[in-house]
Amino acid sequence: MPELHDLIKAGIKITEKIQNIPFSVLIKATTNFEICPLDLRDKQDIEFLEQITTSANNFIKFVRRTHQRFEGRRINEVGRRIEEVFVEELKKTKVIPTQLKSSGYPDIKIVDQFGRTSYLESKAVSTDWESSLRSFYYTSGKKIDSSGRHLLIAWDISNESGNYWIVKGWKLIDLANLEITTKLEFQSNNQKLYESALILAES
Repeated sequence: MPELHDLIKAGIKITEKIQNIPFSVLIKATTNFEICPLDLRDKQDIEFLEQITTSANNFIKFVRRTHQRFEGRRINEVGRRIEEVFVEELKKTKVIPTQLKSSGYPDIKIVDQFGRTSYLESKAVSTDWESSLRSFYYTSGKKIDSSGRHLLIAWDISNESGNYWIVKGWKLIDLANLEITTKLEFQSNNQKLYESALILAES
């Protein structure tokens, strides 16, 4: 299959060239929508930011007051449970949050009191904040349906015992100036990997 061979080689070369690109450019290329940076001189942006930070602080107060712990064997399971409780705090403010159920970026769509759309990724972080390991992924913009602000809220979590985790704090990030690198990945699923024609032996 010389054509397929050439396509694979070309794909690898292209991936090597697409490094350190602005996330805003990636969003524009994959969705045709713009990322609007948060402007801390703009009154509407300031008020929107206050809604998010107030919700995050109230969330921390709630989990401390109730001694709530979040259960999960994997970090993304813990993060999903944190997200569900945090969304309830967002609902108490002037913004209207919607959890986007399917997997992939972003987790939450928010319409603020001015009718503007923003997107919020909620991520649990249990490792070194300065780690060089990959921690943010983007595959497609299928859940993005308008231009708007793109933020990420990272929850600082630590393991208390077994599969139970405690939330200690948070960081809010504006993704408008984030730089993204690419990594070509060849993958399969269980349906293809374990089809009968490939199995040599089994119990």
